[in-house]
Amino acid sequence: MQLALYLHLPFCVRKCTYCAFNSRPLPPGGAGEDLLRRYLGALEAELRLAAAFTGKQTLRSIYFGGGTPTLLAAPDLIHILEQTTRYFNWSPAIEITVEANPGTVSRAKLRPLREAGVNRISLGAQSFNPGELRLLGRVHGVREIYASCRDARAAGFENLSLDLIYGIPGQTPAAWRRSLQQALALGPEHLSVYGLILEEGTPLAGEVAAGRLEPCSEEDQLAMWEATAEHLAAAGYERYEIASFARPGRRCRHNLAYWRNRPYLGIGAGAHGYFGGVRYANHADVERYLQALAEERLPRAWEENQTPEQERIDTIIMGLRLTRGLSLRAFRARFGVAFTELYRSQLDRLARAGLIEADETSVFLTPRGRLLANYVLAHFV
Repeated sequence: MQLALYLHLPFCVRKCTYCAFNSRPLPPGGAGEDLLRRYLGALEAELRLAAAFTGKQTLRSIYFGGGTPTLLAAPDLIHILEQTTRYFNWSPAIEITVEANPGTVSRAKLRPLREAGVNRISLGAQSFNPGELRLLGRVHGVREIYASCRDARAAGFENLSLDLIYGIPGQTPAAWRRSLQQALALGPEHLSVYGLILEEGTPLAGEVAAGRLEPCSEEDQLAMWEATAEHLAAAGYERYEIASFARPGRRCRHNLAYWRNRPYLGIGAGAHGYFGGVRYANHADVERYLQALAEERLPRAWEENQTPEQERIDTIIMGLRLTRGLSLRAFRARFGVAFTELYRSQLDRLARAGLIEADETSVFLTPRGRLLANYVLAHFV
């Protein structure tokens, strides 16, 4: 069995206005440096405790997420990477991704990461419109996106992913198309394209709720969704998951582990994992996380043993996000029963509505079904 490993680094320069992730600005000066040292020590302790539980597994992928992992110095990121080799084996074809924000990377920082084995950079561009970047609270401008892409290429990265967000208040379909065109001009191997979710409690959601910002209309969001599919297909990208597009051979191996409901370890404050039939989440609060590991305890906020039914549901919900859909053969091998036998009524109903299709090998969402994915997936819960 091969595992995916997620490492969460919750620190950032400034919290974005739309962000509901477990992240926080790193305090300035000595307080921030002390917190960072304690956190890195806790990450190493959790890796050790996790490996004692799982055994020395082989890692198929490692993913540094955040927060802004590249807020850390390259030697700190490399040190974490070296610790993974103490407690786990690396697959010869391992994919190692580091999330980065434009303006927090340079050629001098990226080159040692590439030499240490990092082979994929995921850059949070989000938009190529200066006004939209300001509204989102991003700490970078358009110029920094271009500079970061140039630096990544110069440092030897041949696998570059860009994140983009559509449905921003005030954004027009024409402005979105321009962002897409500018992103494509940089030639990334992968694009993750997300519709903005106005998460409760975020400043941006508060501005919209107060009437100070007009949300993007559903009509405009649909036009942006359709423009995305059209532009990226014409540029040679495969849509392999609802929000993910890749050049041939460049699908994100780490995220595929999630979508195929395969085992993965989550390390860090607020990280989630799934191993041995148990789902878990770590304490999101950094101090509680640190305290647990100082006491040599796994920092679990909760754990849940998965029933066979829960595992089936999760496998279906995640698998149907993939463009190729859910493998019927893999489903039968995993659960000992045919998908079509368990869910015939749901399949028939959704097929009549033009939302789902099945062939001899898989069941998958139609283009209209992907647009209404949450509605479709609710039928299997």
